Amino acid sequence: MITVWKPLDCFQDKAETRISLLLLNQPNPYNKSFLTALWNKALFRVAVDGGCNHLHNAFRDNAPAFLPDLITGDFDSIQESVKKFYQEKGVEIVPTQDQNYTDFTKAIMEIGKRNKDKQIDNIYVYGTFGGRLDHVFANVNTLFEASQYTSANVMHFSEDTVAFLLQTGKHKILVDPALCGEWCGLIPIGEPCRCVTTQGLKWNLEKEVMQFGGLISTSNTLSDDTVDSVTIETDKPLLWTMGISVSKVINCN
Repeated sequence: MITVWKPLDCFQDKAETRISLLLLNQPNPYNKSFLTALWNKALFRVAVDGGCNHLHNAFRDNAPAFLPDLITGDFDSIQESVKKFYQEKGVEIVPTQDQNYTDFTKAIMEIGKRNKDKQIDNIYVYGTFGGRLDHVFANVNTLFEASQYTSANVMHFSEDTVAFLLQTGKHKILVDPALCGEWCGLIPIGEPCRCVTTQGLKWNLEKEVMQFGGLISTSNTLSDDTVDSVTIETDKPLLWTMGISVSKVINCN
């Protein structure tokens, strides 16, 4: 069995995947144009705690037109005025106080509870990179936890990067060279991978061992012969990351 990934499908004119958008807190303001491109393609939109502040600020001039379907979190970061605004607009607000999980993981749980009705294929997560390193690693850790709570593919997005976890097995990643950036990488971040094989990269791997303290694949790129996909087979979970061109993505919408 091969798992097919379509990370940039929602930016295509004839998108086939159904996506949920999950907005996290981050140290920098949201990129309004990029967020709009994601927002317009999402069927279900969730904002987590401090992410509500960024959402409200990004669309301050027209905030009532950009209401999330759900707000979750322990609410230690959301501004009271912002919370009140969304409450008055009738947005569903679900407190998730369990401190054994991050707000990100708890939001995935809430989306998972609703996924049978929404039939979501992909969860696009915006606001996962930058800022504190421990938060970045916690966000990556949620990728390892997510499969317990949702059948949807969970993907981290920023204005220049997309990343997601390849579970043990064979994967086909559909790519669009017109939207991709110039780099990609494979990171064995959970545990050593003893057998990794790729096709479609400039520097392919053939049953290679990958681990910290040994080989990791950074600053790789798509092969000149790659038309629309990269194939990866791994014996352990492996983080895939690649560049995207925000200007090209925005111009697609």
